[in-house]
Amino acid sequence: MNIIQLIRHTWLIYFCLVLFSTILLLTTVYGKYDELLTKRKYEQLYITKIVKADINSLLSTYESILDLINVGFNEDHQFNQSVLQKILKKSDLLAGFAVFNLDGTLRAISDNLPQKLFKVNANAFLRQGFYGAVTEDKLMISRPIFSPITKRWLIPIRKALIDKQGTVTGFLFSAILINKLQPKWPQSESFGNSLMLIIDQSFYRILDTALGAKEYSENFSTPFTEQQRDELEKELKKQNLTLEMLRETEEVAQFLFNNNDKEKLHSLSFNKQYQFWTHASRPLTSITTPLLHTSAYYLTLYITFLAVIFFLFKWIIRIEKNKLTELTYKTEHDDLTGCYNRSVLPHLIHHLIKVNKPFSMLYIDLDNFKNINDSFGHKYGDALLKAVSLRIQQYLAVKKGISGDLIRYSGDQFILLIEIESKQKVSDFSKKLLDDLAEMHCILNHNLSITSSIGIACYPHDAKQLDTLISYAENSMLIAKKTKNHYLFFSQEVHQHLLKQTEIEQALRFAIEENEISLVYQPQIDTFNKLYGVEALVRWQSHTLGIISPDIFIPIAEKTGLMPILGQHIMNRAMYEISSLQRKSKTTFSLSINVSVRQFVQVNFFETLIKSILYFGEKKLPITIEITESLFIESIDVLRPIFSKMKEHNISLALDDFGTGYSSLSMLRDVPIDELKIDKSFVQDINKNKTDKAMVKSIIGMGKNLNMRVLAEGVESAEHAEILAEYGCDLFQGYHFSKALPIKELESFIEPRQ
Repeated sequence: MNIIQLIRHTWLIYFCLVLFSTILLLTTVYGKYDELLTKRKYEQLYITKIVKADINSLLSTYESILDLINVGFNEDHQFNQSVLQKILKKSDLLAGFAVFNLDGTLRAISDNLPQKLFKVNANAFLRQGFYGAVTEDKLMISRPIFSPITKRWLIPIRKALIDKQGTVTGFLFSAILINKLQPKWPQSESFGNSLMLIIDQSFYRILDTALGAKEYSENFSTPFTEQQRDELEKELKKQNLTLEMLRETEEVAQFLFNNNDKEKLHSLSFNKQYQFWTHASRPLTSITTPLLHTSAYYLTLYITFLAVIFFLFKWIIRIEKNKLTELTYKTEHDDLTGCYNRSVLPHLIHHLIKVNKPFSMLYIDLDNFKNINDSFGHKYGDALLKAVSLRIQQYLAVKKGISGDLIRYSGDQFILLIEIESKQKVSDFSKKLLDDLAEMHCILNHNLSITSSIGIACYPHDAKQLDTLISYAENSMLIAKKTKNHYLFFSQEVHQHLLKQTEIEQALRFAIEENEISLVYQPQIDTFNKLYGVEALVRWQSHTLGIISPDIFIPIAEKTGLMPILGQHIMNRAMYEISSLQRKSKTTFSLSINVSVRQFVQVNFFETLIKSILYFGEKKLPITIEITESLFIESIDVLRPIFSKMKEHNISLALDDFGTGYSSLSMLRDVPIDELKIDKSFVQDINKNKTDKAMVKSIIGMGKNLNMRVLAEGVESAEHAEILAEYGCDLFQGYHFSKALPIKELESFIEPRQ
């Protein structure tokens, strides 16, 4: 992952957190709103039921009073004024009592009512605003009226006067004083609700606690309009309710209604016995203040959280940038000398080729460097390498008009790329460089002198491929090294030196037909000391040349194009032998096969691999293809389709000898590697070399962070295994566990590890 991707991914996480936090904030605020609304609904439901019950109880009491008065009046045919006074004293809401004939003429009146009232025909009081037959034996309520005599607003109530024979002979009449009924439910005791009592049918208000005395005339004298009732029906319809349904059930209906641009919460319930509606309402502004306080609190937390996270992420990005820059530097630079390591070489050459610049490759090897290590120790050897590297870079810096890059290619070998085309200039440069390197070095208070040998190959004159250039330069260096402190251009003389390799090449062409190629298998052990898999290794015993090391004939096969044929033979034979062994031993383990660059980049490589599995192996055989970092000098775009097909067929990909070739962070990012193999050169001294130990730890950590298996090669002691296991290494391969075994010996090896 490069820095740009790191920043993008980090900020993507931040914006996801912002989105999540915003959703959480809105959800929390809405939850608080819903909580407050629910509380207000509950309070309003409670007060609606209480008021409805109170009014019902009040009217029931008054109905009972009228019944008692009815009994007394039938016996005496007049009012018992002392009894009425006691009743009125206890029932301070009642204005008084009167009895009327059916024709509306006054028969009797309580003493507290003005005499002027008797001069008015009572039909206006008895009939207007009442609904129902006059003979019904129940309490009826009329719309409010204003008495010009008493100057009061009254709620008339009446009940039929029935004699002992059950005949209706007149009406008992009374009235409830609105000015005394109104204060019974102030808003302070009604949870901030305005209460309203409405007569059914006529829809006149008989009570409205939101009104002042000056507003009585305007509101009590007019009913709710037809439009207002239609709007009410529409709101109820949203809850699948109607006024008629509420009349039947007497349940409380609650709804939000926008009136005059003010949204209010309403509750409505019907009293079937006395035919009136109880209505409670309160503005939703009562929710606003606590909601704003809560929202402000959560918003403060939200902004604080995002600010903290923002600065935390900026800090993380800065730290990760530094880490990534440091790790990139470590991956591309040699820990000891500080110059480029071999992983950068393909990129440098690719750049020079891309800009069409001819260049020369100087392959520099220190003469008898091993003697320095043996005589003075690795501490002096390392210091000398640093001094040599610094001197080469200083020499390059003072050469005006010449630019170049220094790469530490291996232990005491450097590659210097210089942008010079003229062979004479390269010769002069190399001669002066040798002289400069041969001068005395002051190493840890000791004067040490060392010479160097240089092999030179030129692009594009000698070769255009990186491997060929390196090979030509290296072979020229090896010849120059025989005389030491010498430089040598690649030439025909050098070419003659390669004829010996041609002899090996010719013998190699017939090695497969002559059955000279064989395989051995080195076990790969997991952290539980169980067999995880084996790596197939090729061996060649020529009838004419004898035993030839893979280090000799594999590079020749690579260079001469024989590797695809040899590789296919190795692949077929390994799959056949391991599949047969697994069927026989009834066990399963992974088979790792090394695939060369030339073999891998063949047009039909993948198809050949699948055919090999089908004809010589088994579909269930776990296959790991091992590739080296030199593969990635090729274009990733060319290789990517092959990687995708391998993933589709569950074929794993292992990167062999990691850290010794052309590896880089960008390569690890672009290639779907499953297994990272640490080269044995890093492992062999981890128990005594802090640099190697730190490098191995970094490689294992990198592999783990990239979700790769990590395998260490060259594990030759229990101490090696313990250190690697401590750092999180998954798999081990080396002489500590087993050497490479022929198939028969491998069969014996796996029996106790099944």
